[in-house]
Amino acid sequence: MPELSLQPSTALSNFDSQFLWTGICCMAFHLDLKFFLKRGNRIVEEKAVEHSGIEADHYVLEVGFGPGIGLEAAYNKIKDGKGKVFGLDLSPYMLETASKLMSEGITNNQVELHLGSVMEMPFESNTFDRIFHCNCFYFWPDFDKCAQELYRVLKPNTFMITTVDSKKLKASEEKGFLKYGNADIEFYMDVLRKNKFENVAMETHGPESKQYQVISAFKGAKEE
Repeated sequence: MPELSLQPSTALSNFDSQFLWTGICCMAFHLDLKFFLKRGNRIVEEKAVEHSGIEADHYVLEVGFGPGIGLEAAYNKIKDGKGKVFGLDLSPYMLETASKLMSEGITNNQVELHLGSVMEMPFESNTFDRIFHCNCFYFWPDFDKCAQELYRVLKPNTFMITTVDSKKLKASEEKGFLKYGNADIEFYMDVLRKNKFENVAMETHGPESKQYQVISAFKGAKEE
């Protein structure tokens, strides 16, 4: 087993008490939601990677990586090239779980996982060719700050992909898993637009029984 650095990002130490409490509540409900969506979550994770168009030399970030399904799919896209997959999650448990799954990539220095918040990410500006996330934005304590950080670390003229299963999302709301979250997709898209993302759009894919939604958001010119 490779040695792993599980030290949290400095972002967590900068939370005031309000954000810390919000983060604790959101993390607990995030775990509940991940387990509730587990069966269908593989689909939206793998589809996020598919729609990201990841190439072998890309630097890729997943935020809110959970047990690591999306990380694994992204790693399979870059492992024969010069690319690298990065992950960021608030949950120490998910970090430990995903680290075990991704041990090969970590050993090869092609996977790097961090414990921390999207609100203050430990990455340089203009680092990533692709960013993707699934079942994540509902729990952001400050939508504007998170969108600004995602925009900052994304390279110019590249894009971010968000995938959701709106039917399962509605069921999660009805079961109370989103009590401390905001699952309003239109609100999320408006926040991205307000914070400099361009060509923000949503499409529905898949047969009726297995439909999922893909939200794309560009930093700079949209690739034709």
